[in-house]
Amino acid sequence: MSDTPYAPQIKVPELLERGKSQTSELAIYRNGALVAPTNVTYTLIDPNGTKLEDNAAATYPANIPQYTHATNFFDDKSLGEGYIQEWNVTIGGRVYTFRRMCAVVLRRLYPVVSDADLTATFSQLVDLRPSSLSSYQTYIDEAWYTMIQRMRNEGGGLEYLVMSPEAFRSAHQNLALYYIFRDFHSSLGQSNGRFLDLSTEMYNQYQNEWKQINFIYDHSHKGSSDNPNTRVAKQPVIYLSNPGRLGNFRGRRR
Repeated sequence: MSDTPYAPQIKVPELLERGKSQTSELAIYRNGALVAPTNVTYTLIDPNGTKLEDNAAATYPANIPQYTHATNFFDDKSLGEGYIQEWNVTIGGRVYTFRRMCAVVLRRLYPVVSDADLTATFSQLVDLRPSSLSSYQTYIDEAWYTMIQRMRNEGGGLEYLVMSPEAFRSAHQNLALYYIFRDFHSSLGQSNGRFLDLSTEMYNQYQNEWKQINFIYDHSHKGSSDNPNTRVAKQPVIYLSNPGRLGNFRGRRR
């Protein structure tokens, strides 16, 4: 019998900040519901293959596997990509190993879009919001993770090295609005209509904004820009010979 294809919720690589106590978690789903583990261990492997944590006992409150790192655990670890989390989760008497890529960082990047930004553009969203929702946060979050993954996939840089989060505001706002209006249109079951037009408009605006994004960037992983007066285009660099990972934005620092 083949293993059941359980689905761990992994939207973007995990970011592990220096100087902070933080809890990593890995929700695992099947048939639209969280699965119930009976045992969980956690392993963290550095880019050189060294196990920094080796089958450490983890908890699973509310059926979500969790592991808490000590506050200063990452202070002497190299900054950058290439770390791997391995979660050994026992489900139904069988052990499943789930992997997640992660990075050690000085600071993570946070979005600057909230419900207030959406309703400032479309005030009717306040009245249109379904009674089942207290906010549009789900759409905002999904748009944010989509943008981070797209940036990485296109070789446009590493989000945690961006020093100017406001650079993503317009694109993030428009993508969230696209998700909202697309959902409104779908719920009405129409082949066309106002919400379809709005979703198309927002998506086109998002694509245009995405092409124009530029930001202040920390190439040296030092927590400040090498040149605060110079902005970097998000567009990936095209190499004619051997490229580095993620163009010229990748790398690790102590």
